[in-house]
Amino acid sequence: MRLMPFRVAADHVVECRAPVLVVRGESHDPGEEVRGWDYLTEVTVEGALAVRNDGLLNSTGLVKDPGLAGIRAVMRVDCPATSERFMDVVPLDPTGAQLRFRVRIPAGAVAEELEVRYEIVLDVPDGPVREDRAAHQRGSKLHELDRPYRFRLEGNGSAFPIEAFEFTGGEFPKDSVWLLRFQDEDLAMPYLSAVRLYVNTAHEEGRKLVDGSSGAAMSVLKRDVLLQLLTKLAVGDRDDLGQDFQTDSAGEVIGSLCALFLDQTLLGAVELMRDDPGRVFTLLQASTNFLGASS
Repeated sequence: MRLMPFRVAADHVVECRAPVLVVRGESHDPGEEVRGWDYLTEVTVEGALAVRNDGLLNSTGLVKDPGLAGIRAVMRVDCPATSERFMDVVPLDPTGAQLRFRVRIPAGAVAEELEVRYEIVLDVPDGPVREDRAAHQRGSKLHELDRPYRFRLEGNGSAFPIEAFEFTGGEFPKDSVWLLRFQDEDLAMPYLSAVRLYVNTAHEEGRKLVDGSSGAAMSVLKRDVLLQLLTKLAVGDRDDLGQDFQTDSAGEVIGSLCALFLDQTLLGAVELMRDDPGRVFTLLQASTNFLGASS
């Protein structure tokens, strides 16, 4: 048991509901295998908790100052692999109604695993130390779980490294929305080192991609990225496309994308690209929901 320098909520006054991860319209519970996820897919984490307001205020000593108005409930989503953090912060409901959270995570922002935590925090300006040991500093955690809920994303290396900045010309044309770099010399190298997407924040659609409101542009991006990867692999002779690649390698991740979007192995997708590129273009229109709303 961890001792805090201020009074915290009694365990029984906060009841947490296990969050769910929503991927392509399908909900997954913590610990379940998450299928259908890839680095170009936006995901959502939804959660809820119930707070016994009187019990919370009495156990923390915050009945009158600041009362419910100075307390917030938080659902925090962390991705250790990319060091990204997302949060939804809501006020407590005076009626005691269940609090609901929704965190939208844009494509390309996470990898490997998500950790979800609920917290109840003090949200008032710092005040003097109180004789009753009630919390007096903004951000003091009045309640938090001992362990996070975890979601393991299928395909550890399927993070899509994205850098967003304003394109100024040269190798980054000002009017381009994105630029993809793919080092294909060795498909056994880590995917995170081999592939990188640069997004132009000076372009309206680029900004939408970064903040997750891209709509049809996301489907265009998916198709474009996959076509660029396959086109580069289809140029010249290669003898490594049929081998088994280790998890997180460029070959393994791109192969998983070929299976997801083309129902092909990596070798089969590259051969199809060489023999009938028009067929690949058409198949990707369907599988990426080309020009449709972002899923």
